[in-house]
Amino acid sequence: MFTGIITDIGTIRSHEDRGDTRLVIATAYDTATIDLGASIACSGACLTVVDKGDDWFAVDLSAETV
Repeated sequence: MFTGIITDIGTIRSHEDRGDTRLVIATAYDTATIDLGASIACSGACLTVVDKGDDWFAVDLSAETV
């Protein structure tokens, strides 16, 4: 369930076109609390977390999502 509460404003750190587009998004949010496969709303679109690090998470975007 989406609560509508904004907890952080991320910054796109990098993007890579590889069939789909992978975005790496920098965040101050505690990524230790984000599970792989979690859905994060980014500018209204819910995107699935496919990788993460200490201060970033990555999502893959299909052409339709872009």
